[in-house]
Amino acid sequence: MSQAGYFDDTTLAADLEHLTGDVGGAVSPDAAHNIDLLGGTGITTVGTPASNQIVFNATGGGITWVRDATGTVAMAVNTGYINGNAGLTTLTLPATAAVGDIQEVCGEGAGGWTIAQNAGQQIQFGNLATTAGVGGSISSTNRYDTIKLVCRVANTTWSVLSNVGVLNVV
Repeated sequence: MSQAGYFDDTTLAADLEHLTGDVGGAVSPDAAHNIDLLGGTGITTVGTPASNQIVFNATGGGITWVRDATGTVAMAVNTGYINGNAGLTTLTLPATAAVGDIQEVCGEGAGGWTIAQNAGQQIQFGNLATTAGVGGSISSTNRYDTIKLVCRVANTTWSVLSNVGVLNVV
C-alpha cells in the first residue's frame, strides 16, 4: 500500500488475480494490470474514473409497440400492436421467429382482431390448439380483448402466455 491509504498499481495487481463471468472462464489482467469491461448487444458500459464507477446500461429486449388502424398487418417479432381499426384486423404471425420471441395484441378497434398463421404454424391456447397452417387462427370476441404469445418452437409453434377476454380458436 502506498501513502495516504491508496493502492498503487503493483499492489492492486497483486490483489486482483482474475474476474469470472457467467460463462467463458476466468479473465486475468493484462501487462498494464487492466481488465476491460465491454458491452455487447444491447449493453453499453460507461466508466467514470473520478467516481471509480462503471455503469452498465441495457437497451432493447422489450416490446416495441405500434398503433395500427389498417385491416392487414404482417407481424414483426417482439412487437405489440394496438388495434385501432374500425373493421376486422388480420395480423399474421412472422414466418421466422426464435424461441422466446414475443407477440402482443391490444384490442381497441370495433372490428376486433384475428391472428392468422403461415404454413406449418400453430398456436397453443391451454388445452386448445389452432388448426395447423394457414387455416388456423385465434381471434378476439370483444373489441378490447388482448393476447400475449411466445414462440415455443422456432418458426412454427406459439403459446398463449396471457389473455383478456374470450378468444375464438380455429
